[in-house]
Amino acid sequence: MAKAKQIRGIDCDATATEAIGLVLKTRMEELCALRERALDWSNPEGLHDMRVASRRLRSALRDFMPYAPKRRLATSLHRIKVVADALGEVRDQDVAIVALDNLAAKAPPEVSPGILSLANVRRTRRDEARAQLTPILDQELMAQLRANFLEALEEAPRNKQGKRSRQGAQAAPVLTYRDVARHTILERLKEFEKLSNSFYHPLKVKPLHRLRIAAKRLRYALELFEQCWGKQFGLFARQVASLQSELGNLHDCDVWIVDLGDELAKAAKQGPTASAGGDGVASLWLLTHFVKLRTKHFRKALLRRREWEGNDRAGQLSRSIQTGLLESPITTGEATIVSTNTVGLPSAGEL
Repeated sequence: MAKAKQIRGIDCDATATEAIGLVLKTRMEELCALRERALDWSNPEGLHDMRVASRRLRSALRDFMPYAPKRRLATSLHRIKVVADALGEVRDQDVAIVALDNLAAKAPPEVSPGILSLANVRRTRRDEARAQLTPILDQELMAQLRANFLEALEEAPRNKQGKRSRQGAQAAPVLTYRDVARHTILERLKEFEKLSNSFYHPLKVKPLHRLRIAAKRLRYALELFEQCWGKQFGLFARQVASLQSELGNLHDCDVWIVDLGDELAKAAKQGPTASAGGDGVASLWLLTHFVKLRTKHFRKALLRRREWEGNDRAGQLSRSIQTGLLESPITTGEATIVSTNTVGLPSAGEL
């Protein structure tokens, strides 16, 4: 996943209002600019880029919602979610088709035809998802979404600390963009750390899924606010991104396992003939493959987490964000990883 371009013109020590508006406007412009590329079925990367842009826009909206005109943005928020969901439906099938085609090339000869048949089922689903996406990305509808969104942003974001009390007391200092950045990162870090206990229950899919989402939100926040502390703070974002990637691979395996298991269970109810067919044999082979692959990705994700803990990255990030001083020894801009030598876990080179 490509890193988002930093937004120029932001003064981190100025009032947050202007910077928040600039960020949200820029993210919306990025989303809308990718419309034509997303509808070019010859290159699925265009759709992927627009989906990522929608995620970054929604992440920024989530971060800034306490300071934004929520009521005026309500209609746009719903529409943005519709766009994001429709993009996700197509992208999920794109990824599944590539995975199945690759696995068919590696599978035993008696299994490959069944895997290719399953890939064709996914192509049918993708055609349906594309048909649903096309009207959602209608040029006029996207232009209206952009116009409504920008109009809603014209209402100055609320600054709760800048309001006077009912008794007319002096208002608290107005928040700066750096204040908002600090609060957001610390909140995302808190959520991420709290959910990290999910690693101790490796068979519970939903908690690990929530942890993946928390890692993604923390990463987006770190990337968004990096310019307020300097590029070297990208160390934290890169390490979170590494963990997020493995958790994403783990989640993909979980989705495959559930889908394949459901299909096999359905076939079993129809009798032994149905489950013994080419698709049934392929599904069983794929189920075994993804169960094994899940274990591999879980171990990698757990190792990344142990590296994060062993280097006290959460403590370093928290202190650095609050003091503005980077504690980590960085000489090349890359992460310095301390080996944890955890019993039972392979080293990075062994995975």
